[in-house]
Amino acid sequence: MTSKKSIDFIACAAVVLLALGVRLLYLFEIEANPLFYHPAGDGRVYDEWAQRIASGDLLGQGVFYQAPLYPYFLGLLQFILGHDLWSIRLVQITLGAVSCGLVFLAGRAFFGRAAGVAAGIIVSLYAPAIFYDALIQKAVLDLVLVALIVLLLASIQARPQIGKWVVSGALLGFLALSRDNVLVWIFAVPVWIWFYFSPERSTVRLRWVMFFLAGSMLVLVPVGLRNLKAGGEFALTTSQIGANFYIGNNAGADGTYVPLRGGHGDARFERQDATELAEQALGRSLSPKEVSRYWLGRSLDYIVSEPIDWLGLMGKKWLLVWNVFEVEDADDFYLYQTWSRLLSILGKAMHFGLLAPLAAIGCVLTWKRWRRLCLLYVLLGSFAASVALIYVFGRYRVPLVPILALFAGAAVVEAFALYREKRLREGIMGALVGLAALVIVHWPILGKPGPSAAAYSNLGNALVKQGRTAEAQQSYERALQIEPTDAAAHYNLANLRASQGDSDRAAHHYRQAIRSSPDFAEAYNNFGNVLLSRDELGDAAVQFRKALEISPNRSEFHFGLATALARKGDLAEAMAHLQRALEVQPDFPEAHLRLGLVMAAQGQLDKAVDQFRSALRIRPEFAEAHESLGRALAELGRRDEAIGHYQEALRILKSQRESSRPR
Repeated sequence: MTSKKSIDFIACAAVVLLALGVRLLYLFEIEANPLFYHPAGDGRVYDEWAQRIASGDLLGQGVFYQAPLYPYFLGLLQFILGHDLWSIRLVQITLGAVSCGLVFLAGRAFFGRAAGVAAGIIVSLYAPAIFYDALIQKAVLDLVLVALIVLLLASIQARPQIGKWVVSGALLGFLALSRDNVLVWIFAVPVWIWFYFSPERSTVRLRWVMFFLAGSMLVLVPVGLRNLKAGGEFALTTSQIGANFYIGNNAGADGTYVPLRGGHGDARFERQDATELAEQALGRSLSPKEVSRYWLGRSLDYIVSEPIDWLGLMGKKWLLVWNVFEVEDADDFYLYQTWSRLLSILGKAMHFGLLAPLAAIGCVLTWKRWRRLCLLYVLLGSFAASVALIYVFGRYRVPLVPILALFAGAAVVEAFALYREKRLREGIMGALVGLAALVIVHWPILGKPGPSAAAYSNLGNALVKQGRTAEAQQSYERALQIEPTDAAAHYNLANLRASQGDSDRAAHHYRQAIRSSPDFAEAYNNFGNVLLSRDELGDAAVQFRKALEISPNRSEFHFGLATALARKGDLAEAMAHLQRALEVQPDFPEAHLRLGLVMAAQGQLDKAVDQFRSALRIRPEFAEAHESLGRALAELGRRDEAIGHYQEALRILKSQRESSRPR
């Protein structure tokens, strides 16, 4: 006779194999997506960060601004596998499949084997989970860590042990390094411990709470010490809470992500924008903690001054947490369905719009066991509230999925039991709750679910990297069909037009980007470069100055203005901006070259020679710097040295011409 353990092992293995098979098929389907090998948004930042870690930069610089667990996980994979995004995604989907097995085990612990199997199958076929597991994104770690925590706490609930409290706290600490707002569980779990185990002596419960918190601190305190060493401030996780809270809680907030500066919906700009805007407002340099406090203070001012408006915003965000729409920025759930028939099929049924109503039915049908299940209620409610308190992305609510799947699995099993036992009253109650939940989660708060303008814009950027410019243009135009005033799409299309030499259309789209987002500094700068190419020097200088008004510490903006000024003959101001560009970015070879040319034009040949040599130290294969240095040396009478640099310039140019010829 087969033992219970053998049956559980077979069931768990079947769930894992189903999940892995589905995810593997999906992975093969999406490899053709240009974003597969060219991640965008957070994925790009994580990939670049991981490459630095894999190359040996383990400590990094500054206080962490983004949660560090996934970049270090990715860095470890890159150290072992190299920069092989296919293999890395394969590891991730395997981890995602394991998390489905863990959901089965947690479901078995709370509701029994049948409900565990149902829960495991639901997560295995849940379309957003399949989507997130294969992304260069941290959601895959969220799934597996939440499933582990819930499983371990279920075990503790049956048999409390000190070691388990420490391990569960440590797992929560790791999860907080992936998803900051999960820190709410550091407060929620002790509350559950205190009330659920009320028959125990208060000293025993207090000891359990302390061991749980100690486990969390074993993980978080070393991160705080790292932040202190690398950034000068002690922070247990990151320094972005203030800016994130402001994005979701201000007079212009809509419940989703809106960048602090127009057109800057890319993770690369988040820290820079938050810091620059805060420092400009206060007129002094700020530490990461001071930047966070500034944005938190602005949010609190809004909440205090407009409490009714804020409560309405909170209500909208609460509904968005439970809405069917998978709100995303760079990687779009709906756009990926274009490349995956599997995701397209599963996306029509196995989505949040089914999971949440099923879970609601499960909560109603299992309510008689509320005391045993109160842990799940606490975890579910507190985390959902923490998401609503900031702003909503589909990936931000991923930690809810394993818990919702447990209740959904229980709903399936209980529904069959109700049918067999003809418990009509309970069945009607469950059906009414499910119907109400179905209406709520499908309410069109953000319109009909579908790809966003940002998704098509990011796809266009990836297509440009592959040299598929015609398709990139179509993608940008598709973004503008969805959102005609999207600043990023206009900007990206303008950059493409400029690279094709179509300065008129480029100028048109830069103007549109600026009209949509008047604080879009890069649009002003690149528009200035287009005007510079048309020799409209005065207008170009105006655009560069506008860019510098917004971001005064960008070296490329100073360089652009200096170029326009130099060509107009205003050498003194041009020199000042070039020197400022080099203060900001000392390893800027073009700025050294341009400064040398300005100095040479003023007769400062010795200083010009120093600048040309500095450019060549940074970039030895810089033909223009060799030529300019040769010219300056010739004027100084050092003809032999000059000839050597002229020859080197010719060699480099010849080599570049040969390498550019079609083979």
